[in-house]
Amino acid sequence: MTALDRLLAEAIPDGTFGDAVPARRRRMPPPPWTADEQAAHYRELAEALGVSPLRVVEERAA
Repeated sequence: MTALDRLLAEAIPDGTFGDAVPARRRRMPPPPWTADEQAAHYRELAEALGVSPLRVVEERAA
């Protein structure tokens, strides 16, 4: 085993030096969808799938 082989076999380079651990970035949660955005998205999906869009049926409970 050559010196280069020994050096490359030690560890996979990760851009840190010594025992330094890179800071993890926090993921920001996606903003909530508005009712209008949800309805538009569902209409697009239903149209692409060839399904009739859902509709609200208001009727009195029995």
